[in-house]
Amino acid sequence: MRGIYLPLMTPFNSAGNVAYELLEDMINHHIANGVDGFYVGGSSSECFMMTLEERKRVFQSVAQINAGRVPLIAHVGAISLHEVYQLVDSAVCANYSAISATPPFYYGFTKQEVNHYYCSIAQYSALPLLLYNIPGTTGVHFSHQELFQLAEMENVVGIKHTTSDMFFIERLRAKQPQAVIFHGEDTMLVNGLQMGASGGIGSTYNLMSKWYVGIYQAMMQSEVEKAMELQHKANAVTEQLLSCGVYQSIKFAMGELGVNYGVCREPLLPLSIEHKRQVSTLLSDIG
Repeated sequence: MRGIYLPLMTPFNSAGNVAYELLEDMINHHIANGVDGFYVGGSSSECFMMTLEERKRVFQSVAQINAGRVPLIAHVGAISLHEVYQLVDSAVCANYSAISATPPFYYGFTKQEVNHYYCSIAQYSALPLLLYNIPGTTGVHFSHQELFQLAEMENVVGIKHTTSDMFFIERLRAKQPQAVIFHGEDTMLVNGLQMGASGGIGSTYNLMSKWYVGIYQAMMQSEVEKAMELQHKANAVTEQLLSCGVYQSIKFAMGELGVNYGVCREPLLPLSIEHKRQVSTLLSDIG
């Protein structure tokens, strides 16, 4: 598991239902752009606004469409282990390469309970497990030492690390040379790779997968200047997306570029006319 893994979004129709029929064009587009794999059912998929059955069906649909072309990682994170186990079973049935999970959140779980959560997942399935550190959305903050200890558990192969803390990436790489480390800060992919990340997973890859593949390939060839040029271009777009609404902007822009991504699920609101105008100004460069 190395390179650019695209965290596939979930397409919804205007009635708020999952538009499974749109997944094929989405997946084919990004495979043609050279992505190394897909991270399915994560934050970018609006997973915490989906039912358990919807999440499981997306796992199955993506696996059928992908047909073994690239590796798939299933995000199985949920607040209860009862639901996590059902998602894991679905990923196993669909022949996913690995699983990943956000820590349980909302109820202020103790670190002992969080550790129990990850230990239980690792013991439940033989699929390799990636930890998921994203304190900005989960509110769960780990110390370096706590993450190092979790990463040492049997069947844990690495982490999706979505913070700007590059020091952790460098230290984990030094302590565990074989660890899989996906950097999740889109705007700092070059820096993450410099510090030892195995690759990247980020929401804006959905709009700029070719650029992020280019960043990774340039870094693997020690062409840092070329990688930074692409990073600057991607960051300029990301700055606009952040001001308009990232998920809504990506889905609107992809539709304008010819790949129907559907819409977001409420309570996420559609783009205003002004925000659509702002996003439209980016399309010629991205296309």
